[in-house]
Amino acid sequence: MHPIIKISLRLVVLFIGLLLLTRLMGWFDLGDIKYWFELLQHQPAESLIALVIALLLADLLFSIPTVWVALFAGYFLGFHVGFTAVFAGLSVAAILAYELSRYWGLQLLSKLGLSGDEQSKVQDDFLHYGSLMLLLSRSAPMLPEITYCLAGAANMPRLKFLLFFSLGHIPYALLTTYAGSRSNLEAPYPALIAILVLYTLLWGAAYRLKRHHVTVR
Repeated sequence: MHPIIKISLRLVVLFIGLLLLTRLMGWFDLGDIKYWFELLQHQPAESLIALVIALLLADLLFSIPTVWVALFAGYFLGFHVGFTAVFAGLSVAAILAYELSRYWGLQLLSKLGLSGDEQSKVQDDFLHYGSLMLLLSRSAPMLPEITYCLAGAANMPRLKFLLFFSLGHIPYALLTTYAGSRSNLEAPYPALIAILVLYTLLWGAAYRLKRHHVTVR
């Protein structure tokens, strides 16, 4: 088994455990999140912006429906402010995970059971394919958190991390907040369809890039 797959599966087990804990304790329920937005909707916009950023930061450890957070942000804050808040929250969470994993990179890889050779392979291969993982990270649950951790542990250059993070997350934030600003919260189907179309295109592009890479080799 490839070391990146091995470490990803072990991180998935960790995040699933946190997900089950969140569900059992009733934390960050969708109803609670909607209630918090409604509670703060008549307060200064800064209160809602802080709520959005806090929820997206908490998503690093607890499974929070980030699509709904972004939709609520667009609905309650409007498109422009909502987009700024959502992208800021996603960025803070990603940079925090990246920097912590970069600082404890070797210890993290060792604790996840990788040998010295496997750690070197993770670092080398992630530098080649990590940019694609960042582009696609919002297309599946838990993939963003895993990708941020791998990027830091593999010592991906910061500028490269920020570039591909932005390329993958700006469209996500734009689509969800715009749809939230235009949609009925009870039926946000246009936003969900738009996200599905976006990441279908990204997966198609990834497949073509992989085929091109194999052909060149």
